[in-house]
Amino acid sequence: MYTITTSVFIHFGHHVRGHEGPCISVHGHTWKFEVALAASRLDNQGFVIDFDVVQARVLEPCHRLLDHSLALGAETWAETREALATLGKQLVASRLTTLGHEGELQPALDGELCGAQNERPGGIKVAVFPFTPTSERLAHWFYDVTKAMVADDRVSVPFVRVYESLHPTESVAEYRPDA
Repeated sequence: MYTITTSVFIHFGHHVRGHEGPCISVHGHTWKFEVALAASRLDNQGFVIDFDVVQARVLEPCHRLLDHSLALGAETWAETREALATLGKQLVASRLTTLGHEGELQPALDGELCGAQNERPGGIKVAVFPFTPTSERLAHWFYDVTKAMVADDRVSVPFVRVYESLHPTESVAEYRPDA
């Protein structure tokens, strides 16, 4: 069995709905999304799958969705969208003082990615998921994205990892499909 791994770093914040500790507050991390792909035989070019294909079909869309966003579950989004629109307008308006204009919207994902999508309340970027975005749930979602975008009869996804923090110690959630 041949196995390859590749990853992407993504900076984003999140809120863990109902958390009994400090994760109830909006806070951020530099996340690392890592994927493993496996095949018992290589393709005609000698690859499990070309890293560029994984980058284009999996890592870039995840980065576009999440980079510098606030990740929220759908329930929290429904309850806070109006307040976030007001806050977003105030935050974006701060560019008037420094730039003299409100600038452009940051890049975002067009459409939906396995149930997640970007919203733009007041011009800020929010990534809305059908679940509360914990590391564990994000890992399962990332697995689903990878499987949908690159797995086939030859290539499988043995596991994915979502690193919530890397320093001073690693905090990692891993998802593997049932055997």
